[in-house]
Amino acid sequence: MKKSFTLIELIVVIAIIAILAAIIAPNAFKAIEKAKIAEGVSDFKAYKTAILALYADTGHWVSEVATFIPESNSYHLYVESDNNDLAIDYSDWSGWDGPYLEKIKSKHPWGGTYALQSWNAGRGSNYDIWLDFEDDCYPNFGTQGCAVPDKTAIKIDQMLDDGDLYTGDILTGAASNQVPGDLSWIIYWDAYAFSAP
Repeated sequence: MKKSFTLIELIVVIAIIAILAAIIAPNAFKAIEKAKIAEGVSDFKAYKTAILALYADTGHWVSEVATFIPESNSYHLYVESDNNDLAIDYSDWSGWDGPYLEKIKSKHPWGGTYALQSWNAGRGSNYDIWLDFEDDCYPNFGTQGCAVPDKTAIKIDQMLDDGDLYTGDILTGAASNQVPGDLSWIIYWDAYAFSAP
């Protein structure tokens, strides 16, 4: 005669599975978020190194070919392989010795778009160079909702800056004169004088 599970045995097994899921799930989500943070930090460092190398070779900043946005008095360049000098000699600058990045990444780990920006944040008289973790969802520029979560932005700032998203090199929203939801990270302060076209 074949023995089957009793109702009590099934309930015990289901309870054990539920307890294990309750323990494992939060840790899995934390691990996923930590991996996204590590990827975002790695991307920033790669862009910073590439931008500084481009400047050392050519005397030009990559954002010099960006689109001017009169409303914010800033220059904005979505990071794509076909429109920046980190991947190809787009501007025909003397001394260009790239590509400066092995792979151009347009999408940050939270689904938004990377953008290089230049504007004066008030620490000097010249424009600053920023890498923005835009909340514009990739590839649908203008469709917002892919921001770096607030808790994650604070964690990144605590790990790598001064722990305050309104001071230092990692800024958000109004602190960076940006749209709420964007996380801005300074690559170089007071980089160059640039006048509006």
